[in-house]
Amino acid sequence: MIYSICDFYVEFTPKYSRLKDRSEKYIAKDQSVKPELSLEIFDEEISSYAEKYSADKDLAEYVLAGAKFYDEIIMKGAFFLHSSALCVDGYGFAFTGPCGAGKSTHASLWRKYFGSKVISINDDKPAIKIYKDTVFICGTPFSGKHDINSNVLVPLCGICILEQAKENSIIRLTASEAIGVIMSQTINPDKADKMSKLFELLDETLTKIPVYKLRCNTSFEAVELSYKTMKQAICQ
Repeated sequence: MIYSICDFYVEFTPKYSRLKDRSEKYIAKDQSVKPELSLEIFDEEISSYAEKYSADKDLAEYVLAGAKFYDEIIMKGAFFLHSSALCVDGYGFAFTGPCGAGKSTHASLWRKYFGSKVISINDDKPAIKIYKDTVFICGTPFSGKHDINSNVLVPLCGICILEQAKENSIIRLTASEAIGVIMSQTINPDKADKMSKLFELLDETLTKIPVYKLRCNTSFEAVELSYKTMKQAICQ
């Protein structure tokens, strides 16, 4: 089966329901197209992962497919960012930070505030893709525990690093201030050439896309502050 994920044509054949069901919305309309990527997931790999992590084979296949996809897209100009990503009026906004920072909570506030105007790109592992000098953010089938994702690719407006607080505030970070957190929220490849490519992609992303520190509570005021600040920067 050929899938279209982040505008890459990807070939793989799911054996179990989780990968099959979550990938369904990414099935390419033209199945005769030549795939750019091919993900081979062997039975031995699935069994080994399932045994090592006390997981069922359904979950093992899903996790392995995500890891193989990520490993392939690095050299093609894309990388995962552990974040909750949303689209409003054709532009993408990403919220990242360590576990417990409130990414999904803030994203859910956006969905309530904007209603039908908002599209959930991915609530766990969207991909950032650089193509023809533009930084995009796109949905993938790999969205953690919850199947919250859409098959969309839109220009990225900004990234917010979240921190819970009683009062809302936002400041723009320099690239050197942001890089540590961004690095901790992506996956570091185990091969030198891919790690070098990741550094290139991160450098270009942080050069072109503003990153903010958003200290926020669970109010619509926090949504308004983050949305207006990020959109005004580059997405007018």
